[in-house]
Amino acid sequence: MATYLEGYGVEDERRNRTIRYIILGTLAALILGVACYFILHDYSEKQVAKQFLTELNKHNYQAAYSTWCPKPCEQYDYARFAADWANKKITSPWKIDSTDSCKAFLTVNVTADGTELQSLSVQRGTKVLSFAPAPDCQEYSWHWKQFFRRIFGGGSR
Repeated sequence: MATYLEGYGVEDERRNRTIRYIILGTLAALILGVACYFILHDYSEKQVAKQFLTELNKHNYQAAYSTWCPKPCEQYDYARFAADWANKKITSPWKIDSTDSCKAFLTVNVTADGTELQSLSVQRGTKVLSFAPAPDCQEYSWHWKQFFRRIFGGGSR
């Protein structure tokens, strides 16, 4: 009689364990996918801004201008670019202060000692740099970074 009841419930337990592993694996993959999206969403736009700031910090203004304007810009020529960026009296290198993600572009706020905050925008499709209309994104959205900064410290920016 012991052999008859010995295998009772083993298949049910195995099936329940398999279902549990599938649900937990799917949930973990979903959480990992969402985290990767939020971390890597603005990666290429940030790289364009970092490349531009690296060229500015090396005083390679011609290369920085070609990053800013890949094809000849009629309304923003090199003389105006040099007046805006090369002729500033800064005492530290340019660095990214904060970013804000909009639908059409990424707003990158850059600072250097001796200057005021400069807001740049990097277009999503073309990766073209320009001056941003405002330091923060003006469209309606939940600002997750500011929310978590306020909760876990770091103040509000």
